[in-house]
Amino acid sequence: MGSIPQFVRNADNLHGFDLTHGTFGISPIDAPGFGHTIHNALGLPVRYDDSFPPTPDRLFFWTILGLLLLTVFCSWQLRDSRLGRAWIAIREDETAAGAMGVPLMRTKTWSYAIGAFFGGIAGAFIASFNSGAFPTQFDFNISVFLLCMVILGGMGSLWGVVVAGTILAWLNFDGLGNIGSWLNANIFPASHQIDVPKYSFGIYGVIIVLMMLFRPTGLIPERRRAREIEEGTLGTLDAPLYEMRTANEPGAGERGAGGKIPRG
Repeated sequence: MGSIPQFVRNADNLHGFDLTHGTFGISPIDAPGFGHTIHNALGLPVRYDDSFPPTPDRLFFWTILGLLLLTVFCSWQLRDSRLGRAWIAIREDETAAGAMGVPLMRTKTWSYAIGAFFGGIAGAFIASFNSGAFPTQFDFNISVFLLCMVILGGMGSLWGVVVAGTILAWLNFDGLGNIGSWLNANIFPASHQIDVPKYSFGIYGVIIVLMMLFRPTGLIPERRRAREIEEGTLGTLDAPLYEMRTANEPGAGERGAGGKIPRG
């Protein structure tokens, strides 16, 4: 991740070609719009920054909401599809998945391509919203922030990540500032005021550590993932097949290790 900002800053002269415009970034980038054809037919704005009700901010809001719903719908459909089950099989045991006929290279390539597709859509939106793409947008702290969303919500949980993203976005923009103001007004004296947003990424790191220690499944865990972690914690996944079979037999509670009845 750290090499991407360096590439963007220094890719303003690739054998005489200005690819990224260096530290100034790629700007300006035109705002999205509906074009003249749809404008003439439905009256929608040619571009979002045109003088047209609703305001550009409202248009960007409805656009990102539509992209979010589209992403959630596609992820929901992919999760239980043949391709989604192949991804789960590779995650659990790549060797066994290949032995069962799952095409490993093609399945992994699909995962990369689909992830890049939705990442590209999000990048295009944020670039048009900010009217440019700049090296400071590719900071390592952004990776920590996104990782915190996944861990807080729960790996593999669609609704968990949505809820976690909403919570962390609120903390990032308003929550930490409001919490800091309350602490300074009610707990800390005027001579020892604290700037809570200054320690935002330290707070996100603490959230990641606490979640991994006390609730590794996340706030809203996916049922399959929660079962896997629970069974792994109980040790049944590492137990021999004989012990797992005899543990469910009548009188198994009276047996010791290995399913044998202890002698007096």
